[in-house]
Amino acid sequence: MRKRLLAFLMVLCLCQMPQMVWAAEVTEKMPQGTETEKLTEAETVPESEKQTETEKNQSESEQTESNQSAVIFQIDDTHIYEGMEKAYKDGYEPTVADDKVQMVLPLVAEDMKTVSSVTVTPNLGDTGTAPFVYKNYQKTFKATEETVNGTKDKKQVFLVNYTFPLKSDRKNGTYPVVFDVSAKADGQEIQQSFTLYVTIADEKKKDTVKKDSTSDVSVSNDGENSSDESEKPTSEPKLIITKCQSDPERLEAGKDFTLNVEIKNTSKIKYVQNMTIDVTCAETNLTLKADSNTFFFDRLGSNETLKLPLTFSASAGIQEGRYDIQLSMSYDNPDASSLSSSGTISVDIHQPLRVELEADELPDSINAGDTMNINVQALNLGKGAIYNVRCVVDAPGLSTGTSAYIGSVEAGSAANGTLKIFAGMKQSSADGEMYGETSGKLILSYEDEDGQTYTAEKEISTVINPLDLSTDSSQTEEKKQGVSLQWYIGVIAAVVILGTAGVIIYRRKAKQHEQE
Repeated sequence: MRKRLLAFLMVLCLCQMPQMVWAAEVTEKMPQGTETEKLTEAETVPESEKQTETEKNQSESEQTESNQSAVIFQIDDTHIYEGMEKAYKDGYEPTVADDKVQMVLPLVAEDMKTVSSVTVTPNLGDTGTAPFVYKNYQKTFKATEETVNGTKDKKQVFLVNYTFPLKSDRKNGTYPVVFDVSAKADGQEIQQSFTLYVTIADEKKKDTVKKDSTSDVSVSNDGENSSDESEKPTSEPKLIITKCQSDPERLEAGKDFTLNVEIKNTSKIKYVQNMTIDVTCAETNLTLKADSNTFFFDRLGSNETLKLPLTFSASAGIQEGRYDIQLSMSYDNPDASSLSSSGTISVDIHQPLRVELEADELPDSINAGDTMNINVQALNLGKGAIYNVRCVVDAPGLSTGTSAYIGSVEAGSAANGTLKIFAGMKQSSADGEMYGETSGKLILSYEDEDGQTYTAEKEISTVINPLDLSTDSSQTEEKKQGVSLQWYIGVIAAVVILGTAGVIIYRRKAKQHEQE
């Protein structure tokens, strides 16, 4: 019995051995972490853990988007700002001139209100090979309204503007300048970098073999203490007065006037900042109507013009003449170096003209074809002389062959003249009548010292009688009476003569008779 049981167990073991061997081989060949195992493990993960994993993926996605939104600055490549000759999209290049390089980096953001300022740190590269003079150039720039494209249009921008001095021994080549920009927006720190390239084409070398004439000792000029080309004065912005217009055009004593002054920055690449303009005048009777004679302006861009209205008061007692007003301008260049310039405005102050015309009254009537003389007088009541004074008549039917020329009249004096007026027909009369009542004015014209013409007038009126071509009856009667008297006198004279002759003849005959 035991033998049979033992034999049965041996047969059973022999039948199970191939399955065990196959299972072992499969286990050795199958790698850990197969899809089957993963699927099995996934099936055993609780639902709560699956939800946590999903939220984790969403959080990572949001973090990635947040990191991307932090990059909010970009270069405005479509506009031309001060110090730029062309926009970035058209190939902007930094300006290299006068041993300096000017670099302009206009930065904008989608929402400019989220950032108040940016801090910029330039990285100029290797100190041994880069052409720049090294020092601390870190600056903070605020958002400002800047004009664009040389027009009056403005855009809000962080205008990063640097001027880097160049080494005296620089070499030709293209050099990168990295601007590291940092800012804060909604409590989040922002870090970005922008790279610009500077091309140097005016290579300069050290003068290392400069020998003394009396010895063979070499003198080395390192560019720091020598008076080489790098120490030549650079072109700086200039402020000049380009225009001044007065309002009103004629400036008179006792009245206020305004001078509209235009001041221009003549530099094409450099702006000026921290401007102060002092206005002074030596004449005490000419005063500036302002709380202060100093005016401040924060900035004036390259090739830009500012308008400065200045209102003055000229006292009534000021002497007529020309007066100078000085403008002293102090300002800084982009490197904060102090500069200054000045200008003078000359104004002509006139005393107000006061002239009156006096003249004889015209007769109540005048016959057509007659001429009458009228005395006129020009009275200069002002404080300045008047010139080329003359008088004419302007009335229908009345005319003058020539005007009554009076000439010059000094201040506070009078001058006389005679005006010959001829009476004719009212051919230009509005009522169409050739004769009758007419009215008009005597016109006195005169000039000031600048040749400007003024007038004074006096109203006149008279009646023009028609021209009478018939013989006057009274004159005819007088002529008749004269003829009658002459006839009577002739008759009487004849009678007297005849009577006298008769008496003489009678006496002669009587005497002859007595003698006989």
